Amino acid sequence: MRLDKVNALWRSLGAQQAVFTRPHSDRENVIHTSFVVSELIAKKLKPHSDGEFVKECLVAAAELLAPEKVKLFQSVSLSRRTVAERITDMAQDIETTLNDTGKKLQFFSLACDETTDITNTTQLAIFVRRITAEFETTEELLSLQAMHGTTKGEDLFEQVVLAMNKFELPFDKLSGLATDGAPAMLGQQKGLTALIKKEMSRLNLDPSDLVVCHCIIHQESLCAHSLKLHSVMTTVVSTINFIKSRGLNSRQFKELLSDLESEYGDLVYHCEVRWLSRADMLERFYKLREEVKQFMEIKGKPVVELSDDKWLCDLAFMVDITKHLSELNVKLQGLNQLLSSLLSHVKSFEAKLKLWQSQLEKSCTVHFPTLQEQKPAMTTEYAGECAKLLQAFGERFQDIKSKQNELKIFAVPFNVEPSEVPDNLQHEIIELQSNDELKAKYNNLPLLEFCKLYVRSEDFPILRRHALKLASLFGTTYCCEQFFSKLTLAKTRFRSRLTDSNLENQLRVASSSLPSDIKCLAKEKQFQPSH
Repeated sequence: MRLDKVNALWRSLGAQQAVFTRPHSDRENVIHTSFVVSELIAKKLKPHSDGEFVKECLVAAAELLAPEKVKLFQSVSLSRRTVAERITDMAQDIETTLNDTGKKLQFFSLACDETTDITNTTQLAIFVRRITAEFETTEELLSLQAMHGTTKGEDLFEQVVLAMNKFELPFDKLSGLATDGAPAMLGQQKGLTALIKKEMSRLNLDPSDLVVCHCIIHQESLCAHSLKLHSVMTTVVSTINFIKSRGLNSRQFKELLSDLESEYGDLVYHCEVRWLSRADMLERFYKLREEVKQFMEIKGKPVVELSDDKWLCDLAFMVDITKHLSELNVKLQGLNQLLSSLLSHVKSFEAKLKLWQSQLEKSCTVHFPTLQEQKPAMTTEYAGECAKLLQAFGERFQDIKSKQNELKIFAVPFNVEPSEVPDNLQHEIIELQSNDELKAKYNNLPLLEFCKLYVRSEDFPILRRHALKLASLFGTTYCCEQFFSKLTLAKTRFRSRLTDSNLENQLRVASSSLPSDIKCLAKEKQFQPSH
């Protein structure tokens, strides 16, 4: 009886204490919920006003699933202004984390690119790739700057310096710069890269240590323009535009494909900005060539080229070569790619071009299956197109290939000749290559993992520093291009009045790999129930 009485008293005390503790816990959960929903709105690039709609959904669901909790859901504040404030708090928390972790970095490189938004405002995106002493790499948005005036090299340089000062990034740790190749970026006198090198000289740093890289993906796309079979593209694009730009023609063509039980339901548009669309468009057009020919004859606009065997061979070659180029382009895409890996893909493609050139000179079309279907009488012309592509690749990638020896020391240290490496690395390279145990580890581990564990600063201090520098480099501006896709979704014609700061905050939360500490942010906020 005494034990039962003690337990009853404990339960009573717990119930009395819960009167004070539960409301406090509920308040924290309500604020936490507000932050979580706001984070989802930012990551999905939705308007801030969608928070009110989300709240209506939460309350409606609570009325059916948990009627006793309805008042709690109603107290969650998700107004447009509240969502904007929550996103700002999370973005500032990410900036603080970025600043704190930046103190541990060994090297960093920058990727800069610009675009024009829906209001014709130039947006400069600056990304940073950082590496710590433990070979941990991160790619983060450093700054998004709206350029309301001119966009000269001096203006870009000013914004880059402001961003570096904001996050306390010193020039002596800047290892590289990747740009889109615009004159304002690469101008020899007043371009961004030239001004950065001048600043490094002013600070008594060696400007030649800065690795400047024109985006490899962009250069690969420019190389593709060296293909001279313009008659193919002109005919295909004009035919597709005739069919798809008119609503009636498009509907009738789709109906024809349906009646003929075609494998595909429609043609594919091509846009110069969307580099990969050319291969898809040509392949679809080739496979639907008979249907297109029949439809154009019905419309009284016959395409005579579709009856020309030589033109069909040109089209088939373009289908195959653009497919090869697209496959290379896809390999070059992606975050956290090493510059050495990107260069390997380019060199591999150049070797394939040499092979294709020699084979096409002998009328061998084994690697061009679409062209093989047409059974061309002569393929010498196509060998010449491969030669032009090869020449374009050689010219475009000269700047990166000039760093090839440095990259080989980092990526394949066991395959370099000690006499061909810089003097300060020769002894360490010999010691590394003489260690059979390390060679076995190198073959079984990812490159950065091997450098982290076995290229120790005690044994190979100069080689480890060299590896850290080259691992920190951007090879492309892919992160900027991916970011601009999100910017286009965030700032639309329906949200054209979105302020520069709110746009940057939302995109920082949406693109960052660093999580914001929502629990701490929620505890700092005072509970204000929604009305």
